[in-house]
Amino acid sequence: MVTIWKKYIPCKEKNTFLKCELYYSLGGYNYFTYKQEPRGYYLSVSPVEKSGCMESYVAFSGIKKLMVEVKRKSKKKESEAIEMIEKSLPELVDVVVSKNGLKVA
Repeated sequence: MVTIWKKYIPCKEKNTFLKCELYYSLGGYNYFTYKQEPRGYYLSVSPVEKSGCMESYVAFSGIKKLMVEVKRKSKKKESEAIEMIEKSLPELVDVVVSKNGLKVA
């Protein structure tokens, strides 16, 4: 997993943030979901609690979405995925906020 873009959205709960990340994944078998995942660029949103330089999270509390499926990593497809963030991020944030009972500040 190679992180390309990262943003933290503060929540009203103390020390809680939504960690939004665009990353490149080689794909393959996911041992947690028992499913085959395609290679590509993914956007993920997860609630994290920050204290100092430490970050903690609860497993399966976030969500991810395949932005662009690729056969190999490329700058062109990476740029495509970055352009798609603006459109996809609000819907992922809404899902995570409602799933975890959070409120965005």
